[in-house]
Amino acid sequence: MFTISVARLKNAPAQQRRYLLSGGVEPFPGPGGEPVRILSPVELDLSVTNAGDFLWAVGEVSATIGLSCSRCIGEYAEKIAGRFEEKYRLHGGADEEGKEIPYAADEIDFTGHVTESLVLSLPMKPLCRESCLGLCQYCGKDLNSGGCSCQVDKGDPRLSVLKDLFGGIEGGGGGGGTEK
Repeated sequence: MFTISVARLKNAPAQQRRYLLSGGVEPFPGPGGEPVRILSPVELDLSVTNAGDFLWAVGEVSATIGLSCSRCIGEYAEKIAGRFEEKYRLHGGADEEGKEIPYAADEIDFTGHVTESLVLSLPMKPLCRESCLGLCQYCGKDLNSGGCSCQVDKGDPRLSVLKDLFGGIEGGGGGGGTEK
């Protein structure tokens, strides 16, 4: 849990406190829907400032997680990092735009913000490395460990006439423009 006591800070205008916390979070779904494996403790570097009417919390979150590559389906570890900012009111109920600000109790639990930051920092398409070749579409062999003996399909033979029409030039033309 990432809970801190801010009781003393609430009575100290213009003061700032820094907290370095480490812990775990509940499993959450990853890019493919399966639960993300958290391989290291989740680290939180948190600064909380008393800004007079509210407490301003800024957190930097990091962890190492285990993912499956979307090309070769191999398992790999990736370090992810996220950030959050949150206001907690000391007086009143809303900010200048009328948005409701949560009240700053004597203890504030940042676990939800930590989890949300980790979820938002997950890669959309996990890759073990940028140059990953993936799997052969015919036999399923991991092409990162070498080629396979599958015949690569050259296309529909009925369309080979179109190749002759363009003289074997890829893309349909050599100059990229039109002639006058």
